[in-house]
Amino acid sequence: MNGFDDIKLSKKSERLLYAWVFLPVFTLIFAGIFALLIALARTPVILNLLPGKDYFYIALVGHVILAVVIWFLTFKGALWVLTTTGFLKRDPFSLLLGWVSFWLTAAGTILIILPPITGRGIPIIINYIPVIEHPLFYIGLILAGIGILLTIINTLLTILDAKKANDKLPVPTFAMGLTGVVVIIAFVCIGMSYYFQTSKAFIDFERLFWGGGHVLQFANAMAMAVVWMLLTKFTINKYPVKNGLARALYLLYLVFALPAPAIYFLFDIASQTHKDAFTELMRWGMGSSGVFIILVLAAIFFKREKRAKLPWSDPGFSSLIMSIAIFTIGSLTAFAISGVNVKIPAHYHGAVGGVTIAFMGLGYKMLPLLKREIYYKRLGTIQPYLYGMGLLLFMLGLFLAGSHGMQRKVYGSDQILDNLGKIIGMGVMGIGGLVAIAGGASFVWNMLVSLIKRDKGMPEPVGDVLGLEKAR
Repeated sequence: MNGFDDIKLSKKSERLLYAWVFLPVFTLIFAGIFALLIALARTPVILNLLPGKDYFYIALVGHVILAVVIWFLTFKGALWVLTTTGFLKRDPFSLLLGWVSFWLTAAGTILIILPPITGRGIPIIINYIPVIEHPLFYIGLILAGIGILLTIINTLLTILDAKKANDKLPVPTFAMGLTGVVVIIAFVCIGMSYYFQTSKAFIDFERLFWGGGHVLQFANAMAMAVVWMLLTKFTINKYPVKNGLARALYLLYLVFALPAPAIYFLFDIASQTHKDAFTELMRWGMGSSGVFIILVLAAIFFKREKRAKLPWSDPGFSSLIMSIAIFTIGSLTAFAISGVNVKIPAHYHGAVGGVTIAFMGLGYKMLPLLKREIYYKRLGTIQPYLYGMGLLLFMLGLFLAGSHGMQRKVYGSDQILDNLGKIIGMGVMGIGGLVAIAGGASFVWNMLVSLIKRDKGMPEPVGDVLGLEKAR
């Protein structure tokens, strides 16, 4: 069951969607490389075989910025194109703007990769959007941000065009439109934080990205919920949420994200109250995710009650189940956090891992729209389980080590493994990390081959899909 059988893209829209599917997969190649280095750097015994520790702080920034920021934003780019051109059955408002935004984002991504892959610059380990002090990294962030902003503008203009034509707005399109608005709010927060720091001697990057980073989590949760709905529909042939309720749940995310810019006027950005205000927004504003989880699981349960066979071999379905499991466990671990230890990244990896595996599942499902299919079908079947179980082990190891006092953001020889709980926990974390990396690498390889491989029935080469055929 493809799920997109009733959606037909024009050649122009298909090429743009292909580009936006290809870019996040490309991003994950380097995110995985950096993840491998990080996992090795925190694994007992193996860490002593690795060279100097400083590079691994750079690798950590490279992994986080690619796996948690760029991967999520670029996959949202694919969702914005899909839910407008595909679901509205029309080309983007401006095809030129669509391509300009894509190439700006792609160029920015490449510039972001260069400093960490070459070991240049000074890493600044902060929450949400860590940075490397290097001109190429800064320019890359700005270009990628502008590209994403232009994509959102193009998306919203396409939606407005459809509304003017009295076209019906499907729930996924409505939801991704709101997601775009939330990303804009996040960018506004970052801009306001920069403005309020212009009089200071230096920019505090932790404060710069604190507010915007929190708001981006709303956007991630919204996009993940869209993917959950689509994967449920595509794998058991049933939307788990009624249209009216779904729209209300997405609006609820927006209601909690909208006040974010006002926090900059209410509290000094250097104050703890300022930071706590964003934490409280996210704490109370994620309730919609819990409702989506309950309704998706209910839809699956009632499908099973009707003695219908669940499609466990379908990577879309297994990704859906693993995503919900990982996100739920990650969310629950937040209640056990006390102090500054590795329970925090255990929680965080659950939250972002749930988003990642959901996106992977939909990535497979989008291939038929691009006149492709999963090239390694057996690998596609086991990959979600491989990645999901590896990530669960990774989280379990971190949680165990954190319960025994393992401090956060300590790497290599700085780790103090002075009790059995820490040693076992970090060992399990290392094993889980390697398994998850294998799962991530399997996804990237399978998607790359599937996207690049041209079967006899394919009407055009990949270069033309990317809009490069004219350059020959």
